[in-house]
Amino acid sequence: MRVLVVQDDPNVQSLWSGILEESGHEVVLVETESAALKTLQTSAYDLVLLDLCLNGRDALAVTTFATYRNPSCKVVVVSGSAVFSQKKLFAMSPAVAAALRKPVDIEDLVAVCDRVHRNERSPAVPVMASSDIEFRP
Repeated sequence: MRVLVVQDDPNVQSLWSGILEESGHEVVLVETESAALKTLQTSAYDLVLLDLCLNGRDALAVTTFATYRNPSCKVVVVSGSAVFSQKKLFAMSPAVAAALRKPVDIEDLVAVCDRVHRNERSPAVPVMASSDIEFRP
């Protein structure tokens, strides 16, 4: 699976990309919304793993643009903000297939990405005390 990781924290970026690569996925990293939009313009991805808040701004435009080149692309949004509920995120963009709340358990993150890629929408990953996971109905 080709995964675009959009994350501005270099430590989290390294952790997410490392674990996804260990799981056999091809990973491309970007740090900003503009870099994500440019990357999505030139290459197709199966999944976008998006930190919703990049450098203090929401990066919601990435969710819609992700399907521009590849309509089957799915987006997993990760957010520590309570500004957008998961249901609001789903309503804002049809590309959002799952939403997770920070802090995210890394095993949950990989399981959610794999599950979304397989188009399995019902939550099989248990909700852990450290994270809250919701899939598009």
